[in-house]
Amino acid sequence: MIEERPGLTDVVTFSNGPQGSRSKLWSRVCQYVTDPERRRLCINQDSEGRGAEQPGDAFPDAPAIDLGNS
Repeated sequence: MIEERPGLTDVVTFSNGPQGSRSKLWSRVCQYVTDPERRRLCINQDSEGRGAEQPGDAFPDAPAIDLGNS
């Protein structure tokens, strides 16, 4: 759910975890939807409305694991 707040940053309520921003919604969900029919339904399509990706929006990369195959 996106709570629009005129004059302030919109707040996105995720189904799990803390609230975030439109750019976090895009970074974690919408950009990965590959099916055109489903992507059309994403509530966060407007790039001007979501703004640029901010630090902490995307999930961090997993740490490297040494499998001892050297």
